[in-house]
Amino acid sequence: MSKDKTKSRRDFLTLGLSNSESSKTSTEQNDQGNEKVKMLTPDGQLVEIDKALFEKNRNKKKTTNKDILDWRDNNSNKPT
Repeated sequence: MSKDKTKSRRDFLTLGLSNSESSKTSTEQNDQGNEKVKMLTPDGQLVEIDKALFEKNRNKKKTTNKDILDWRDNNSNKPT
């Protein structure tokens, strides 16, 4: 085998091992403290978000249909 092939193979294996270690580390960080909540997006995809982010936004005032209709009516008269 030539030295170029040996070096190329060694670089490939080193890169693969470093990538697997970095993904293992990120998984361990998620397991330690970042609890996830599964939710569906409006288009039907399943996503996971941090529970802390969910709890932070959970108590905000929700927009009512009346608010949306009023906003639409007030903005429809403005020139574009």
